[in-house]
Amino acid sequence: MRVVLADDHPLFLEALTNALEDAGITVVGTATRGDELVELVEDLVDVDGVLLDLQMPGYDGFECLERLRRHSSDVRLIVISGTDDDTNVRRALDQGAVCFIGKSIDPADLAAAVRALLSDAIHVGRQNGSSAALHESDAEAVKPASASGHLTRRELEILKLASSGLSNAQMAKTLWVTEQTVKFHLSNIYRKIGVGNRTGASRWAQQQGLLNEGSPTEETENSRKMRAVRPDPA
Repeated sequence: MRVVLADDHPLFLEALTNALEDAGITVVGTATRGDELVELVEDLVDVDGVLLDLQMPGYDGFECLERLRRHSSDVRLIVISGTDDDTNVRRALDQGAVCFIGKSIDPADLAAAVRALLSDAIHVGRQNGSSAALHESDAEAVKPASASGHLTRRELEILKLASSGLSNAQMAKTLWVTEQTVKFHLSNIYRKIGVGNRTGASRWAQQQGLLNEGSPTEETENSRKMRAVRPDPA
């Protein structure tokens, strides 16, 4: 896996580089400014992902997301930032980030999360007999039979996890996202299906037959085990 890193703090950038390279992820370039990041990614080939901060000189993180998404639609864009309020999470995901990770994450967990996000190996349920790969920006809607609202695949996964009794913190750890990201998705789920809380959402999911396909937690753990033994993609 080949990634580019961008952060305006050289010390954090060095620590991030070390954490990823210790996990076998190749850092092919770094930048301390947003404009440098965009130019660097445009000049490089075979880049799998970009980890970037939101607060940088030149272009800020949001401008970088927009420009990089236009230039390299196949590159996974991962925001890692200390400013993980709901507004920033929502805006980053809307502009093409596949995940929003807080800077308080453990370095070992960060490397595992990046590997999972770049390997396209996060799964939810099964459709037509095959696992459905997804990422944070997956906007493909899943409409269960007789459902009154449209849920994205990630929202469907979070609904199943919430219905199984996991807390926001547990779901965030399971899905390699921040708690703010989980809260953002839950609020969207409540709005789409017309309920006001987790209890109502769980009842709705049961009525729609969404909780009869096995434990989402077990599925996630199984996919992690598969990632651990599967060769890294070229």
